[in-house]
Amino acid sequence: MGQPSAERWWRRARDQAQAAAREAAGRAAQALIDLDREQTEAAEGVRMLTSVDTSHAAQRVAAAWEPVREQANHAVAAYMSAVSAADLNSDLEEPIAVHAAEAFRTSADQLAHAVVAVRRFMEQSGRPLQQARSAHAAVPDRVRAAQVAVTSAARAVESAQQAGFLAREAVERLQQARSALAELDRGVAALGLQGMLDGAAHVIQLSASATEDAESLRGRAQALTQRITSSRTFLQVTEAHLDKVPDALSELRRSFVYPSFADLETVPATAAAALKEADAHLDRAAALATPQEQRWGEADDAIAAARAAVDSAARAAQSVQHRLSALSAAADDPGEALRETRRAVRDAQRFLLAGPDKPAPQHVSRLDALGIQLDTAPDRLAARNRPDYWAYLTELSAVAQGARAVVDAVRQARADR
Repeated sequence: MGQPSAERWWRRARDQAQAAAREAAGRAAQALIDLDREQTEAAEGVRMLTSVDTSHAAQRVAAAWEPVREQANHAVAAYMSAVSAADLNSDLEEPIAVHAAEAFRTSADQLAHAVVAVRRFMEQSGRPLQQARSAHAAVPDRVRAAQVAVTSAARAVESAQQAGFLAREAVERLQQARSALAELDRGVAALGLQGMLDGAAHVIQLSASATEDAESLRGRAQALTQRITSSRTFLQVTEAHLDKVPDALSELRRSFVYPSFADLETVPATAAAALKEADAHLDRAAALATPQEQRWGEADDAIAAARAAVDSAARAAQSVQHRLSALSAAADDPGEALRETRRAVRDAQRFLLAGPDKPAPQHVSRLDALGIQLDTAPDRLAARNRPDYWAYLTELSAVAQGARAVVDAVRQARADR
C-alpha cells in the first residue's frame, strides 16, 4: 500500500526545506568566494601602501580600511557559524533546514554587503593603492637593473686596469656598489619596500660612477697633460708681462706723485712669488699624473691652485699698466674724465625727473651734492704743486658710483609700488 498522504506531505516539506537551505548555502558560498578575493586584494594593497608611504594620506587610507575589514570579518564569521550549525550533507529535519536556509540567506546578504563595502573602498582609494602596487612590482626590475649595473662597472674597471690604469676611485666605488647590492639580499621584509628601491638606486648610482670614472681615465690623463702644458704657457706669458712692470713703475715714479702708485710698489715681488708658487704646483701636478701615481684628483687640485696663482700675478701685472694708462690719460686731458662723470650724474637726474611721481627730496639733494662735488673737483686737483691724478680719478669714480646708487634706489622704489 502507498504511504499515507500526511507522511508524503511531511517528506515533501522536508525535502523542499533542505533544497532551500542548500540553495541559500550555495549563494552564501559564492558570496564568500567573492569577498575573499576582494578582501585579499584590498588588504594586500593597504599593506603595500603602508610599507612604501608614511604620509598622512596613506595613514588615512589605512584608517578607512579598518571598519571595512571588520565588516568583512564579521560577515565571514556569520557564514562560518551557519556552516557549523547545520550539516547539509545529512537529512535535516524540516525546522532545522528552514533555520539553516534563513541563516545562510542572512549570511549571503552580509557577505554581499561586505563585498560592496570593499569595492567602494577600492574605488575611493584606488590611486594610492595602485601606486603602491606599481612600486612593489618595480622592486624585482630595479634589483635586476642594479645587478646589471654592477656587472657593467666591473667590466669597465677591468678594461681600464688592463690598459695600465690603477683606477683607484673606480675600484673603490665598485666595491661600495657590490656591498650595497649584497645588502639587497635581505629583501623587502628586512629593508622595507622603500629601502629596497632606494638601495637599488644607490647601487646603480655607485656603479654608474665607477663606470664613468673607469672609462674616462684615458681621456682624463690626456686632458691633465694638456692642462699642465697650457698652464705653463700661461705662466710664461705672465712672466713676460711681469718683466715690463719695473719700467712702468719707473714711469709712474718720474711722472706722478707717490700716493698715485704707492699701493703698486710691491707688485713685482708679490707677483714673482705667486708665479714661483704656481710653478711648484705644476711640478707637483706633473708628478701626481705619472703612470706610477695616477692621482688624478690631487693633480686636478694642484693645477687649479697653479692657475689661481698665475691669475693673481697676471692681475697684479696688469694693474700697473692700467694705472699708468689711466694717470697718463688724466694728465693729458683732466677734463675728459670729468665730462664722462658729469654725463653720468645728468643721466641720473633725467631718470629721476622722468618718473610719474615727484622725485624724493633725498634723491634730488644727493644728486645736487654730487654735481657740486664735480664742480669743485678741478679746483682740488689744481691746488697742489704736483696734481694727484689718482685721487682725482678716485673721487670722480666715487661720484659716478653715487649717481648709479641713486638710480638703483629709484628703480627699486618704483618697482615696489
